[in-house]
Amino acid sequence: MVKVCTRTDGINELSERALAAASPEDRACCLRDIEVALEETSGPVERARLLICRAQVRHNQYEYGQVLDDARAAMALFEEAGETGLAVDAASRAAVLASRLGELSLAADLVTKTMLGLASVDDDRLRAVVANRLGAFCCSLLDYDRAVAQFETGLAAAEHAEDGYLVCLELYNIANALLLAVRANRASDPSASLCTKDSSRLQRAGQVLERLLAEVTPERQLSLSAQLLRAELLADTGHPGQALAALQAITHATGGAGFASDAQRAAFAVVESHCWRDLGQSRDAVAVAERAVQLAQASGDDYELMLTLEERLAAKRAAGDLAGAAADALEVKRLIWAVHQRQTVQIAEQVWERAGLERERRQLEEQAAAAVLSAEEDALTCIGNRRRLMRFLDHAAETPASLALVMADIDLFKEINDTFGHELGDMVLRALGELLAAEARSGQVVARYGGEEFVFAMPGAELTVAANFAERIRLAVASYPWAELAPRLAVTISLGVSSGRSDEWHSVLAEADSALYLAKRRGRNRVEVASRALEQTAAPVTVSRGRGGQHGGGHG
Repeated sequence: MVKVCTRTDGINELSERALAAASPEDRACCLRDIEVALEETSGPVERARLLICRAQVRHNQYEYGQVLDDARAAMALFEEAGETGLAVDAASRAAVLASRLGELSLAADLVTKTMLGLASVDDDRLRAVVANRLGAFCCSLLDYDRAVAQFETGLAAAEHAEDGYLVCLELYNIANALLLAVRANRASDPSASLCTKDSSRLQRAGQVLERLLAEVTPERQLSLSAQLLRAELLADTGHPGQALAALQAITHATGGAGFASDAQRAAFAVVESHCWRDLGQSRDAVAVAERAVQLAQASGDDYELMLTLEERLAAKRAAGDLAGAAADALEVKRLIWAVHQRQTVQIAEQVWERAGLERERRQLEEQAAAAVLSAEEDALTCIGNRRRLMRFLDHAAETPASLALVMADIDLFKEINDTFGHELGDMVLRALGELLAAEARSGQVVARYGGEEFVFAMPGAELTVAANFAERIRLAVASYPWAELAPRLAVTISLGVSSGRSDEWHSVLAEADSALYLAKRRGRNRVEVASRALEQTAAPVTVSRGRGGQHGGGHG
């Protein structure tokens, strides 16, 4: 039976080959096949996965600039397809490369994107991988304590996912970051004795390494790296002889070939130089440190180069070559200054870029606020409309407190329209809106509820206060010089008052409406208080009532 190979099968196979490709020939062959697949593939997810395959192969060839480009392109395609988890994976991969290449501003943006997207990822294995990369990013900024915290997070996720390789990788990175923190402390003050914090770091590193060496997979590079880390720990804790023996065991295990990458060979040489220096063989230490610096220069990694220069500096000082040590100190200072300048320029660019984005954001917020204001404003009376009232009440309900509502309605407004015309009716509504708006205080809102109905919302007001306020409004409307708008025009309003909890405002509003209806039935131009609100208040509520309106009618 012929097996049908789907496109997904092909990409999965390429992914496995990309991870396994060890020799230059295997990598070149894999890259050719990936290029062919990219030409034949149009789907965003499939293309993104192929770009990640290519990034993996290029990473194994230390082509970090191209790896960064592939990872960012893959991230954009995953985002386009709505694949959040895969986009986070690609973003974290790109962040580590950007930081290694000194693209600090880009790395910071990618890390931010990663951390925001990670909240929606529930795949433990992916969380472990991403936490591992965030830790690597922190290491590139020399923030080793934060790096350890990220690697510990990754370890917990890897254990939950029961992924043995990732567990070992996280253990390795925890120990490595702890030793880097100790080394950074010693470099800042070589003459200082071991502090309590560094002693704790070394103790923790030892515990982690012990577990790592017990659990490490047979995979060659990780196993060798764990042995190298053990040698470094032995050197850092004052056991140079044992550390050298551990280094010799690595050399023996690889048949003298040692590590594949220049960066790893440089790290090996740094530990060896440290051992010879502690054993008093400073000339040997200088010779090995020279080799470490040459390897680090070939790796193109400024941070690794600084570490090797610091070791050569220490070896030369131990050998009595103070001039050579001073020259190395100046070179370390030059490198630090170059990295600092590069990062400072990027930070400055980022500040200006973000300032521009902030201005745009504020402009958009102002436009949005103006649009909301416009949508929540009654066009005729220029006060709030029902939408603003609802939003105000919903917001008040978030922190329950007392709330009083006053609902007002123009008495016999239909007859005003019929007698004087709709244009004058609109003038009455506008004048009433201005009058009511003038009475509103800070923290209150007045809105045209609909037609000729208006509502006052008074958070924190007691029922007595609201009832007296309603009576004042009634008198103000009744005494307004309406005849200036039209001879014989008289306008009165009826009002209903209620109070309760702000998170029960629907009920309070319904009771105010019922009280308003009662005021209409009892003759208009008067204030009525909701009966339930009266029952719930301890203070007596008394308001003066006006005489009935001049016109007959129902709820108008």
